[in-house]
Amino acid sequence: MIIRIGRIFATVVAIVSGLFVLTDMFVTQWPGNFFGLKMAVNNLGLLLVSWAAIVTAFALLLGFANVMSVHANRIRTRQPGAMYSGVLLLSLIGTLVVGFRGPASANGQFLFNAILQPLEATFSALLVLFMATAAYRAMRIRDLESLYFALIAFIVLLGQPPIGTYLQFELPIIGGRFELPILKDFILEVPALAGMRGILLGVALGTIATGLRVLMGLDRPYAD
Repeated sequence: MIIRIGRIFATVVAIVSGLFVLTDMFVTQWPGNFFGLKMAVNNLGLLLVSWAAIVTAFALLLGFANVMSVHANRIRTRQPGAMYSGVLLLSLIGTLVVGFRGPASANGQFLFNAILQPLEATFSALLVLFMATAAYRAMRIRDLESLYFALIAFIVLLGQPPIGTYLQFELPIIGGRFELPILKDFILEVPALAGMRGILLGVALGTIATGLRVLMGLDRPYAD
Protein backbone atom coordinates (compact mmCIF):
# COMPACT_ATOMS: atom_id res chain seq x y z
CA MET A 1 0.00 0.00 0.00
CA ILE A 2 2.89 2.36 0.82
CA ILE A 3 4.51 1.59 -2.55
CA ARG A 4 1.23 2.30 -4.34
CA ILE A 5 0.83 5.67 -2.56
CA GLY A 6 4.45 6.53 -3.41
CA ARG A 7 3.85 5.84 -7.10
CA ILE A 8 0.68 7.94 -7.08
CA PHE A 9 2.51 10.79 -5.36
CA ALA A 10 5.39 10.60 -7.87
CA THR A 11 2.91 10.64 -10.75
CA VAL A 12 1.07 13.67 -9.34
CA VAL A 13 4.33 15.56 -8.78
CA ALA A 14 5.53 14.77 -12.31
CA ILE A 15 2.23 15.83 -13.92
CA VAL A 16 1.95 19.08 -11.94
CA SER A 17 5.61 20.01 -12.52
CA GLY A 18 5.37 19.26 -16.23
CA LEU A 19 2.19 21.32 -16.58
CA PHE A 20 3.74 24.30 -14.78
CA VAL A 21 6.88 24.23 -16.94
CA LEU A 22 4.78 23.82 -20.11
CA THR A 23 2.53 26.70 -19.04
CA ASP A 24 5.59 28.85 -18.43
CA MET A 25 6.67 28.33 -22.05
CA PHE A 26 3.40 29.88 -23.25
CA VAL A 27 2.85 32.48 -20.54
CA THR A 28 6.25 34.11 -21.12
CA GLN A 29 5.08 35.06 -24.62
CA TRP A 30 2.15 37.14 -23.30
CA PRO A 31 2.53 40.89 -23.89
CA GLY A 32 1.24 41.94 -20.45
CA ASN A 33 1.85 40.83 -16.88
CA PHE A 34 -1.82 40.15 -16.00
CA PHE A 35 -1.63 41.31 -12.36
CA GLY A 36 1.63 39.50 -11.66
CA LEU A 37 0.48 36.11 -13.03
CA LYS A 38 3.12 36.04 -15.74
CA MET A 39 5.92 36.78 -13.26
CA ALA A 40 4.67 34.20 -10.75
CA VAL A 41 4.41 31.42 -13.34
CA ASN A 42 7.81 32.34 -14.76
CA ASN A 43 9.47 32.24 -11.35
CA LEU A 44 7.86 28.91 -10.52
CA GLY A 45 8.94 27.45 -13.85
CA LEU A 46 12.53 28.61 -13.30
CA LEU A 47 12.46 27.13 -9.80
CA LEU A 48 11.33 23.73 -11.11
CA VAL A 49 13.96 23.77 -13.85
CA SER A 50 16.61 24.64 -11.23
CA TRP A 51 15.48 21.71 -9.09
CA ALA A 52 15.71 19.45 -12.14
CA ALA A 53 19.30 20.63 -12.70
CA ILE A 54 20.15 19.83 -9.07
CA VAL A 55 18.60 16.36 -9.36
CA THR A 56 20.58 15.80 -12.58
CA ALA A 57 23.80 16.77 -10.81
CA PHE A 58 23.11 14.28 -8.01
CA ALA A 59 22.30 11.63 -10.65
CA LEU A 60 25.72 12.26 -12.22
CA LEU A 61 27.36 11.82 -8.81
CA LEU A 62 25.47 8.57 -8.28
CA GLY A 63 26.56 7.39 -11.73
CA PHE A 64 30.16 8.26 -10.87
CA ALA A 65 29.94 6.32 -7.59
CA ASN A 66 28.33 3.37 -9.38
CA VAL A 67 31.10 3.23 -11.99
CA MET A 68 33.74 3.34 -9.25
CA SER A 69 32.00 0.59 -7.27
CA VAL A 70 31.42 -1.76 -10.21
CA HIS A 71 34.95 -1.55 -11.59
CA ALA A 72 36.59 -1.68 -8.15
CA ASN A 73 34.63 -4.86 -7.45
CA ARG A 74 35.74 -6.28 -10.79
CA ILE A 75 39.37 -5.61 -9.91
CA ARG A 76 38.98 -7.02 -6.39
CA THR A 77 37.41 -10.27 -7.64
CA ARG A 78 39.84 -10.50 -10.59
CA GLN A 79 37.14 -10.87 -13.18
CA PRO A 80 37.95 -10.94 -16.92
CA GLY A 81 38.79 -7.45 -18.11
CA ALA A 82 40.03 -6.30 -14.71
CA MET A 83 43.03 -4.64 -16.35
CA TYR A 84 40.74 -2.41 -18.42
CA SER A 85 38.78 -1.57 -15.29
CA GLY A 86 42.02 -0.47 -13.64
CA VAL A 87 42.90 1.75 -16.60
CA LEU A 88 39.40 3.25 -16.50
CA LEU A 89 39.60 4.01 -12.77
CA LEU A 90 43.07 5.55 -13.05
CA SER A 91 41.95 7.68 -15.99
CA LEU A 92 38.79 8.70 -14.16
CA ILE A 93 40.59 9.70 -10.98
CA GLY A 94 43.40 11.46 -12.88
CA THR A 95 40.96 13.46 -14.99
CA LEU A 96 38.99 14.38 -11.88
CA VAL A 97 42.11 15.60 -10.08
CA VAL A 98 43.25 17.64 -13.09
CA GLY A 99 39.72 18.99 -13.58
CA PHE A 100 39.78 20.69 -10.18
CA ARG A 101 42.33 23.14 -11.58
CA GLY A 102 40.06 24.01 -14.49
CA PRO A 103 40.01 22.92 -18.13
CA ALA A 104 42.14 25.91 -19.15
CA SER A 105 45.07 24.86 -16.96
CA ALA A 106 48.28 23.49 -18.47
CA ASN A 107 47.54 19.92 -17.34
CA GLY A 108 43.98 20.16 -18.63
CA GLN A 109 45.20 21.36 -22.04
CA PHE A 110 47.76 18.53 -22.07
CA LEU A 111 45.04 15.93 -21.45
CA PHE A 112 42.92 17.42 -24.22
CA ASN A 113 45.67 17.85 -26.82
CA ALA A 114 47.72 14.72 -26.12
CA ILE A 115 45.06 12.17 -25.13
CA LEU A 116 41.48 13.18 -25.82
CA GLN A 117 41.96 14.77 -29.24
CA PRO A 118 43.99 11.82 -30.70
CA LEU A 119 41.37 9.40 -29.34
CA GLU A 120 38.58 11.40 -30.98
CA ALA A 121 40.48 11.43 -34.27
CA THR A 122 40.98 7.67 -34.05
CA PHE A 123 37.30 7.01 -33.40
CA SER A 124 36.36 9.37 -36.24
CA ALA A 125 38.63 7.43 -38.61
CA LEU A 126 37.08 4.15 -37.50
CA LEU A 127 33.63 5.67 -38.00
CA VAL A 128 34.54 6.61 -41.57
CA LEU A 129 35.59 3.02 -42.28
CA PHE A 130 32.36 1.66 -40.80
CA MET A 131 30.34 4.16 -42.85
CA ALA A 132 32.19 3.18 -46.03
CA THR A 133 31.49 -0.50 -45.34
CA ALA A 134 27.82 0.21 -44.63
CA ALA A 135 27.55 2.31 -47.81
CA TYR A 136 29.08 -0.51 -49.87
CA ARG A 137 26.56 -2.97 -48.46
CA ALA A 138 23.65 -0.56 -48.93
CA MET A 139 24.51 0.20 -52.57
CA ARG A 140 24.51 -3.40 -53.71
CA ILE A 141 21.78 -3.54 -56.35
CA ARG A 142 19.11 -6.14 -55.60
CA ASP A 143 15.95 -4.56 -56.96
CA LEU A 144 14.67 -1.37 -58.58
CA GLU A 145 14.60 0.61 -55.31
CA SER A 146 18.23 -0.22 -54.54
CA LEU A 147 19.13 0.82 -58.12
CA TYR A 148 17.57 4.26 -57.54
CA PHE A 149 19.36 4.55 -54.21
CA ALA A 150 22.75 3.64 -55.69
CA LEU A 151 22.27 5.99 -58.67
CA ILE A 152 21.38 8.98 -56.50
CA ALA A 153 24.23 8.25 -54.06
CA PHE A 154 26.64 7.99 -57.01
CA ILE A 155 25.50 11.36 -58.40
CA VAL A 156 25.88 13.06 -55.01
CA LEU A 157 29.33 11.55 -54.43
CA LEU A 158 30.58 12.61 -57.86
CA GLY A 159 29.11 16.09 -57.48
CA GLN A 160 30.88 16.82 -54.18
CA PRO A 161 34.58 17.01 -55.25
CA PRO A 162 35.85 19.84 -57.51
CA ILE A 163 36.20 17.44 -60.45
CA GLY A 164 32.40 17.30 -60.57
CA THR A 165 32.32 20.75 -62.21
CA TYR A 166 33.87 19.22 -65.34
CA LEU A 167 31.22 16.50 -65.60
CA GLN A 168 28.42 17.70 -67.86
CA PHE A 169 25.59 15.87 -69.57
CA GLU A 170 22.83 16.52 -72.03
CA LEU A 171 19.10 16.09 -71.39
CA PRO A 172 17.47 15.71 -74.82
CA ILE A 173 13.94 15.87 -73.39
CA ILE A 174 14.52 19.26 -71.77
CA GLY A 175 17.03 20.40 -74.32
CA GLY A 176 19.66 21.68 -71.95
CA ARG A 177 23.20 21.05 -70.78
CA PHE A 178 23.68 20.54 -67.06
CA GLU A 179 26.67 20.20 -64.77
CA LEU A 180 26.72 17.40 -62.24
CA PRO A 181 27.01 19.73 -59.17
CA ILE A 182 23.75 21.43 -60.22
CA LEU A 183 21.92 18.10 -60.17
CA LYS A 184 23.63 17.24 -56.87
CA ASP A 185 22.47 20.53 -55.31
CA PHE A 186 18.94 19.90 -56.55
CA ILE A 187 18.89 16.44 -54.95
CA LEU A 188 20.19 17.77 -51.63
CA GLU A 189 17.98 20.87 -51.51
CA VAL A 190 14.66 19.44 -52.75
CA PRO A 191 13.98 15.70 -52.24
CA ALA A 192 16.58 15.11 -49.51
CA LEU A 193 15.56 18.24 -47.58
CA ALA A 194 11.88 17.35 -47.94
CA GLY A 195 12.53 13.86 -46.56
CA MET A 196 14.59 15.30 -43.69
CA ARG A 197 11.81 17.71 -42.78
CA GLY A 198 9.29 14.88 -42.88
CA ILE A 199 11.45 12.84 -40.49
CA LEU A 200 11.84 15.85 -38.16
CA LEU A 201 8.08 16.40 -38.18
CA GLY A 202 7.56 12.74 -37.30
CA VAL A 203 10.09 13.00 -34.47
CA ALA A 204 8.38 16.16 -33.19
CA LEU A 205 4.95 14.52 -33.25
CA GLY A 206 6.33 11.47 -31.46
CA THR A 207 7.95 13.69 -28.83
CA ILE A 208 4.68 15.56 -28.29
CA ALA A 209 2.77 12.30 -28.00
CA THR A 210 5.29 10.92 -25.49
CA GLY A 211 5.15 14.14 -23.46
CA LEU A 212 1.35 14.06 -23.39
CA ARG A 213 1.38 10.44 -22.23
CA VAL A 214 3.77 11.37 -19.40
CA LEU A 215 1.65 14.39 -18.44
CA MET A 216 -1.50 12.24 -18.44
CA GLY A 217 0.20 9.59 -16.29
CA LEU A 218 -0.08 6.85 -18.94
CA ASP A 219 3.71 6.44 -19.07
CA ARG A 220 5.76 6.58 -15.87
CA PRO A 221 9.47 6.41 -16.75
CA TYR A 222 10.33 7.99 -13.39
CA ALA A 223 8.71 5.03 -11.57
CA ASP A 224 10.72 2.30 -13.34
